[in-house]
Amino acid sequence: MSHMTNDELRVDTAALTERLRQIRIEQGLSPDPPERKRCVEMPLSLALVERLQPFRAIAVKYASILAAGQVTRIDTDKLAEYAEIAGLLAHSVGFFSGIHALGASATLDMMNHINGMIDAGKSDEINISDEMRKLHIYIGWFTKDDGLGHDIFNQHGKHDMTVRKEAERLLSDPAALQAAIDAANKIIEGDDISE
Repeated sequence: MSHMTNDELRVDTAALTERLRQIRIEQGLSPDPPERKRCVEMPLSLALVERLQPFRAIAVKYASILAAGQVTRIDTDKLAEYAEIAGLLAHSVGFFSGIHALGASATLDMMNHINGMIDAGKSDEINISDEMRKLHIYIGWFTKDDGLGHDIFNQHGKHDMTVRKEAERLLSDPAALQAAIDAANKIIEGDDISE
């Protein structure tokens, strides 16, 4: 595993931030995402990233269907749990954890957009290669990599195993995980900033 230097990381983060601005503009959104309360600490963030992995597998499968030139309706209601996880993870104290959330949310948005086109009888207007290109970027964003280690480092000053141990504890104890999720949601809901 290659560890980036702080300078490389700063450049990488700056490039990624600029890329995100461009994508938001393409999607007709304001260039800068809304201010979010950053209250999801790293152990819960890591646990949520883990919980998104099954959705990542679905996204990869979806990409292969698109690659075959097919547009298929996906029942996104069944994926509501992943939308909730991504929504919560968007409030992570970690930059790269937030990117994971963005990748998952953008993938869900794309699936909903394609569903909408299919439902409106406009399947032939979907630019498959364009959607594929975007989907590969989104999947890249929620692929587990060094970034999560950097988040831990930035928050805790060292590659802290206690953070990973606590994440593992949350994942192995559904009640503890739910309690941590509820506590974070309570902080977020106490927020007046409208999304």
